[in-house]
Amino acid sequence: MKKITILATVLTLCTINIKADDLKLDFKPEKAHSILRRGGDRGGDGIKGKLMINAGVGINLLTTNLRVRYALSTAYNNANTLPAFKETPMMNVGADYGLAKKLSVGVAFGYQSATGTYNDGYFAFQDHWTRIHMAARFDYHIVANENMSLYTGAKLGYNIYKVTSTYDTDPTINATYISELSPPSAISAQVHFGFSYWFAHVFGVNAEVGVGYGGPYLFAVGVTAKI
Repeated sequence: MKKITILATVLTLCTINIKADDLKLDFKPEKAHSILRRGGDRGGDGIKGKLMINAGVGINLLTTNLRVRYALSTAYNNANTLPAFKETPMMNVGADYGLAKKLSVGVAFGYQSATGTYNDGYFAFQDHWTRIHMAARFDYHIVANENMSLYTGAKLGYNIYKVTSTYDTDPTINATYISELSPPSAISAQVHFGFSYWFAHVFGVNAEVGVGYGGPYLFAVGVTAKI
């Protein structure tokens, strides 16, 4: 009887140990699986299927470009001075769509104006320039998750310049003067590097630097939304 009691006790302890081991084996993989699942979801699909809308302002060298062109134009061959220019920032809006986790395409639009005032003490007038910028964007997102995007890419676009002047009240003379002014390049090609950060995965801020030929800005900041 004593042997039977000891044997039953040993079997009970073995059963408890086996069950405890089973519980450990079941629990640990589930915990690891849970952690891996959360880590994988953190990046998700990046920007794939997301629409990113941006709006902001940028700075460029439009007035510097105009000063050089005025200095070289036939209209100012015998002039003692050049107009003094003031410009507005480039106002930008754009939208990008995620084709893949780290690739997006989009469109961008911008508007800017500049005014040149000429006054040599005897003769005074103003030239008013407007610029409309349109471009297609292609971006590769080095970092792309719910809250942040770090990207680089290129824009190919077109600039539409228009100038009006108070040079003379005679329309014919005015038109002749304007025809002697050479507008900046209509073609636009630019490479850029940018950063976006979204608060609560939806609304955020954006900053971008760019270099190129006829580009809309050297540096731009604004707000962004991702839907």
